[in-house]
Amino acid sequence: MSHSVKGRLALACVGICGLFAASPALAASPTPAPRLTIEVARADIHTLLRLIADVSRLNIVVGEDVRGTVSLRLRDVPWTDALDAVLASLGLGMERLGTIVRVAPLKVLQEEAKARAAVKKARQEVAPLVTRIIPVNYARAEELLPHVKALLSPRGTATFDARTNVLIVRDVE
Repeated sequence: MSHSVKGRLALACVGICGLFAASPALAASPTPAPRLTIEVARADIHTLLRLIADVSRLNIVVGEDVRGTVSLRLRDVPWTDALDAVLASLGLGMERLGTIVRVAPLKVLQEEAKARAAVKKARQEVAPLVTRIIPVNYARAEELLPHVKALLSPRGTATFDARTNVLIVRDVE
């Protein structure tokens, strides 16, 4: 498979096109990532990402805040390594959302991750507490109590009843 854009960009793919292989941000696949050779001089990042999407058969979303040009020469490398190198060269990152890979500046992705963590923490702080009584067989509830307490949220509590050998756990769901 070969692509050419405006006579400046050449991309060749060798091997079987596999999905999501060998990239830490993408899930592993049993088929190897196709190897490709890219020789680029001042190519727009949007064009290069479209070509990598064609080779990898990925759904890639690139926002308007992703800008820049890339010059690179890669020979016989997996497309996942090429994608990682292109993104790193412009300070970009990627986030997988189901079958879609979203490309954005690293700062934007980090801010969004912090915002998601803050929302998750805020939800835990206002979530109602639920009490569960867990019968224990083949062990003493008292012995399991430290292990259960290690798994609780900051608002959670755990006690045991030795007479009935149960754990009484109160925590957010």
